[in-house]
Amino acid sequence: MAANTSSHGHPLQHEYLVSPISDMTTSYSPVSSAETKSKTWATTVTHVPSWPEEARTLKKHTWLTYLYGLGDLILVLLPVYFILLGVASITLNGKATQGSSFGTKVEKAMDLTLELLMASQSVWGTFESQLLMQRFTIVGANLLILWALSPLGGQASLRLMSRGYAETSSSSKIRYMTTGPGGTMWGLSSTYVDNGKFADAGALYTAALLAPLSTKLGPEDPWGNVKIPDLASLSHIQPNASGWVEVPGKFADPESYSSLVGLPIAGLPQNGSSIFTMEDTYLTVNCSGFAQHPYPGNDTATNFLQTNYTKLEELAPGQVWFNKTKQQPFSAFSVSSDGSTRASFFLDTTRSFPWGSREKPEEHDINISRLDAFVGHYNTSVLSDKEMATKRELLYVSQYAIGEDSDALGLNIAKCALAQNHVEVLIHCDGSRCTPRKMRTSTADTRPTAMTGFEHGTILSGFATRFPTAVTFNIGSSPTEIFMSNTSAFPFVQQVGHMSTASSFTDLSRLSPELFSKRLSLVLNTYYQLSTQPTGYFGSLSGNLSAYGPDTLPNTDLNAYLPANLSATEHSFLDWYYEFEDRIQNIESPFIGATTTASTTYQMQIFVCNYVWLAMLLTSSTAILLTGGVALVLKRRTLGPEMFGFVSSMTYENPYVKIPTGGSMLDAMERARLLKDIPVCIGDVDGEEQIGHIALAAGVPVRKLERGRLYC
Repeated sequence: MAANTSSHGHPLQHEYLVSPISDMTTSYSPVSSAETKSKTWATTVTHVPSWPEEARTLKKHTWLTYLYGLGDLILVLLPVYFILLGVASITLNGKATQGSSFGTKVEKAMDLTLELLMASQSVWGTFESQLLMQRFTIVGANLLILWALSPLGGQASLRLMSRGYAETSSSSKIRYMTTGPGGTMWGLSSTYVDNGKFADAGALYTAALLAPLSTKLGPEDPWGNVKIPDLASLSHIQPNASGWVEVPGKFADPESYSSLVGLPIAGLPQNGSSIFTMEDTYLTVNCSGFAQHPYPGNDTATNFLQTNYTKLEELAPGQVWFNKTKQQPFSAFSVSSDGSTRASFFLDTTRSFPWGSREKPEEHDINISRLDAFVGHYNTSVLSDKEMATKRELLYVSQYAIGEDSDALGLNIAKCALAQNHVEVLIHCDGSRCTPRKMRTSTADTRPTAMTGFEHGTILSGFATRFPTAVTFNIGSSPTEIFMSNTSAFPFVQQVGHMSTASSFTDLSRLSPELFSKRLSLVLNTYYQLSTQPTGYFGSLSGNLSAYGPDTLPNTDLNAYLPANLSATEHSFLDWYYEFEDRIQNIESPFIGATTTASTTYQMQIFVCNYVWLAMLLTSSTAILLTGGVALVLKRRTLGPEMFGFVSSMTYENPYVKIPTGGSMLDAMERARLLKDIPVCIGDVDGEEQIGHIALAAGVPVRKLERGRLYC
């Protein structure tokens, strides 16, 4: 049907009755035909191509109807896709997103909406019809609910599944550098025999000393190994019922740690958050105040180049530097080939040690028993309770400048009680970055704290002679002493030009005995740890945990390398040491590894199904599927032509539409196709009357609609 009234080349004939009277006429008084012409016009329909004037059966199926039926079936079944989408989201709920190609496909599928798949007219039309009819019916309410399901279902498909995070835990064995007696004896057979590893230890010690302050204050050393705090620095924190003390996230000074270097860890998971405990043993000293003496120079000299070592022996007699005139502790024992490296301090002990030059025969059994006690073997027939608690005394002897305007030197001498602390530390790691969280006195390592690795003469003498010259320098105080005087400053004197004695030497007696003890403990333990096991600090450790030796705890690590009938905790040092030395010669690991178990929690990205939106999606999809299925069945079972919802429906049995008879069996859409060229209009079909009548018309006289005219 068309509104075009042109008749050129058209199968219809048109007749127009035009009135010269104005359209704006508002008077409707009767007038004679002689005074005015009619205002109506009409078209005449003579022929409609393909119009079925003969009788036909209803709903005759053709290939086209079957094709449309197939399309209807596909549309009806489309909600099944969304039902399956809901099932897929249930299947994926809680599953990991990584490596899930199916989950990615489901996420892409969620972008489709039901609104794009089901044909519709207007949700507003449904509401408007209720409003205009001024009648709210059950049918209308159900229609609104059905209409609401489409956008809700579309939103449900978009919000059906999201990504979240879930934690999963696992346990794994890891290895870390032992600080038990096994590590000490490892150092005895490598570093301390023939000076094999002192160069490595010195280089690492220098690097640790030169590290930025932020690193010294942080929980990791320059190579990322976790550092162990000094338990004494946490004495102000109240422990819990199990003895655990919370470790603060940040320390104010480096001496709050037991060492400038940490413990290397092998096998630590690189992803996730790990928690585990470590056993550690570290050295501590408790020093008295300094006794200050004039520098023992030749004649009246106070210059370190004129040291009188005989006088020095009288001031600081010891067991390591027993012949100071020959050994010259301030200059003689050098790590360089030409012997030029000097020292500004030296260490010694006032007590003899096994196989020492000044050991008396009656002291040997006690000294060996003290060494055995360090390992964990207690000869109570030799060691009394008092002896078990007696700590080795160290001497710390240091050069210092007497005054600001003088080149004269003095001598500081302090006596320190040496001990070892056994602690258990709770470590938390994010990936490979670790921090200590809690610590307490070890419940597993009960060896006496008074005995240390220095009970072995080779270790004590090797340490005492090498430690003062671990960092090469030529003028003034050693960088170790400069660091102890101010642990927050750079350990070298930063000055251009000639340096005076006062500016190049530091006076450690200005420190309180407590602070000096903490700082000396820090540097002593740093070098001791590096000298016993100087390899493995740089990372890139092998993941083959068996390479680090048998599983063991630090306090019994020696027994893991000895026959069952020759344990170090049941036999004396000379009984087992050579067997131990033979067994470790072919070990290729960088250190002896203690064993612990790490509990690792991983943050895993997962798919999360929103069950509220899932219920909405399934409800919408099921309702649309059922509604579409019922509509499809009814459509196939309905015999009458489809008239509703089309403009052409108004041409059925319309007396004002003059078309050929017949065609009542045609669907409205087919009827519209046949009448596509018929000009129709909505007009006044009683144009000659005083009161008009409005209808859809074709082929009858029609008057244009006018404002002010009455219509019935």
